[in-house]
Amino acid sequence: MNAASQLLWAGVGEQLDVPAPEGEAGRAPIQQRRRRGFDPKAADGRAAVRLLRDDGLLRWVYEPPTRQLGSQGRRSWRAFGPQSRETVQRIAFPELGENAVTAGLVRLDVRLNPVLGTLDTPAGGLRRWDGRAWAPLPAGFLSGLRGRVLVLVHGTFSASAMYAKEFAATADGEALFERLNDASGAYAAVLAFDHPTLSVAPWLNALALRDALDGCAAELDFVGHSRGGLVIAWLLRLAPRLRARQALLVGSPLGGTSLAAPDKLRQALDTLASFADAVAEAAAQAGKIAPPGLQPLALGVGGLACVLGKVLQLGAHTPLADAAVGLVPGLLAQGRVLNNLELAQLWPLSTATEVRAIGGSFVPAEVNEPLWKFWKHVTHVKGQAMYYGADLVFDQPNDLVVDTAAMNHLGDLVLAAPAWEDLGPSAETHHCSYFQDLRVLNWLDRRLR
Repeated sequence: MNAASQLLWAGVGEQLDVPAPEGEAGRAPIQQRRRRGFDPKAADGRAAVRLLRDDGLLRWVYEPPTRQLGSQGRRSWRAFGPQSRETVQRIAFPELGENAVTAGLVRLDVRLNPVLGTLDTPAGGLRRWDGRAWAPLPAGFLSGLRGRVLVLVHGTFSASAMYAKEFAATADGEALFERLNDASGAYAAVLAFDHPTLSVAPWLNALALRDALDGCAAELDFVGHSRGGLVIAWLLRLAPRLRARQALLVGSPLGGTSLAAPDKLRQALDTLASFADAVAEAAAQAGKIAPPGLQPLALGVGGLACVLGKVLQLGAHTPLADAAVGLVPGLLAQGRVLNNLELAQLWPLSTATEVRAIGGSFVPAEVNEPLWKFWKHVTHVKGQAMYYGADLVFDQPNDLVVDTAAMNHLGDLVLAAPAWEDLGPSAETHHCSYFQDLRVLNWLDRRLR
């Protein structure tokens, strides 16, 4: 296993590790303990998900608690064939009943963004950059602001900390972030909004942001990455009197993403794990540091696998009911399907706010073997369907997470230049590295003045 991949998933396993129950509750039945080859570490009464490498891609496989294992359960993760026996990571966790999924998602949101665990109300997620970190707003801070204020909104599996890390990843990004925070510049303050991205839908995040901005008389500019763009769009929909000057959306699934389609949820967990793994390996081979958003992505996917492992029967070949995606409200709202009722309610926007979007598609160079192999598996390209049909997620250009065509569709309205900037195909820029692309930084720089 590549060292970068091993480090990535070992870190995820450590963060998601939950101690085994003690005493009799944690012991397997005596019949299990007497069997030849009995492994006490794997038989501690917890369920688990095993991440397997299967012909270059990663697969999540659910393992029920030992006391529930029959012959079928013991064979499930070995059913992939001789090339699939490499276990990348095994994560054990207490079994969740289906009625506990929401509680599991709430805990995962807090694990992904610890700030959420410190808030008294969801509206308290608004924070300001104090020159070193994102800090809580002092009493009366918003009501005292005049002029213009910039608000940054993060995406799925992420947190406000992402923006500082992404801008700091390049010299140009660091210079832009310093200019935005210059006291003598265009903005009286730079704010960011921390919010749960799995346990609630984007429109509920938008209501919380609306409440958080209550009392702010300043003119507002918004920047949203990925799902954050949907939160901003819902805010404009639900708070039409807000003094919003412009909304700049980066790689946002305004028309949904194929990864969140109801019939692809189980496959999406495999795809996102494989994506994180391929990016980590490609960065290591190129002698580069992996994008800051990669570890949260891997943690989020691993956490979802633990929470949904039983419900989705990860690793099974049985069809997945569409209703299963409804267990994750934050994903359901992003499904790229014709009957996505949430997106149908969102558009059109009745606002004078200027909405602009930017995004592109990812096409790796063949010499970038980890990402090239992954891209071929998940993207429909000429001649690939007959070989990789079981793994296809996207049937059109994409940035490996969002369909490019969905990034400028506001319902029936399709943004065109100059409101839409298509970066085109790129061998470097994907969903987790937009803020390291100089074209994106220049696009933001021109408009945030």
